[in-house]
Amino acid sequence: MRTPEEIMKGGAVIVNAGIKDESRAQGHYLTGGLENSLSYVVGKLGPLRILTGTAVDYTRFVNNGVAAGRVPYSPGSRSGAGTSQYIEGLRQFWILRGKSDKEALALAFATANKHKQEGMPTSASKRYSSTGQRTGMIEAAMTKKEQELDAYMSVGFDNLVETVFQKCKSETI
Repeated sequence: MRTPEEIMKGGAVIVNAGIKDESRAQGHYLTGGLENSLSYVVGKLGPLRILTGTAVDYTRFVNNGVAAGRVPYSPGSRSGAGTSQYIEGLRQFWILRGKSDKEALALAFATANKHKQEGMPTSASKRYSSTGQRTGMIEAAMTKKEQELDAYMSVGFDNLVETVFQKCKSETI
């Protein structure tokens, strides 16, 4: 007999597979960092069982986008911090795409300027998406996996209830 926790973990596997599929379909794959960070924990809170899903911190920006006014870059100004984590992240992105360090830095600033104008994602980034979408991957995954998840959870919990019922019934007789 499977436990409620095992059934919930199986549901989490379905959800995570959907997020991975949708992430790739929207063009959000370079290192696999986001996909590899997807995890879950099943815990108890009194009589309740709680499933919590987690992912790397930047997942929320990929999923929700970032408005132009919230992009952490001000063209022509220096913060005094020496190195911007945002610019460094963009530079690393371009290096992973095969650019030299010098090209990557120039492209990082060009990308930051475009982000400051349009926000993230940019309109041009839609060319990387097979769905035409660049945000909302979690919601899209949940919508696409809803029937499979409902069926899995229903069968799992129905079987659990039936097993417990039959056990109680046989003990009563």
